Amino acid sequence: MTHKILGLFLALAFSFSAQADDHFVGAGKFYDLIESYKVACAEKCTKPFYQTVIYKNGKRSALLSHRDLLALQKVAVDQANIWIDTILEGDFYSEGNTQLDSVVGIFYSSTLVAYKITYSERAWYLGDCEYDGVNEGTLAGCQEGVIRESAFVKPDFKTFIRDNDEIADFH
Repeated sequence: MTHKILGLFLALAFSFSAQADDHFVGAGKFYDLIESYKVACAEKCTKPFYQTVIYKNGKRSALLSHRDLLALQKVAVDQANIWIDTILEGDFYSEGNTQLDSVVGIFYSSTLVAYKITYSERAWYLGDCEYDGVNEGTLAGCQEGVIRESAFVKPDFKTFIRDNDEIADFH
């Protein structure tokens, strides 16, 4: 009985922990594909990979449907929610309004194989100011900027991985 209770407790604890990535069927192949893309596109993409910006500054290209844009925005919000257990544990505060900054379509030959999304939130560095933790008016004396991060998303929106080269950072 004790083992069952302990097992249930551990299962609940893990189910509520933050996940920086969400894996579904084929996640290992997706991870390998992204690693190949990073090598092929380190400077200028080489065949068979190419990439193109399909969303930036609120403008969406015909290669990105409105429905897909909304799905990518949801992934961005889910990923930014992880920050409570990472960058926001330190000397930073964010407003919590996640913005999808850009979407890059990643193609292998002529097939869309991934999206690279970049998302951000308005934020403040609290290390050199007198923010009281309650009154947002006291943020006025704090350095303002943004927390920005990127992730790769499979076109089915079920698998996504944080870009470890562009993890949450304050700018």
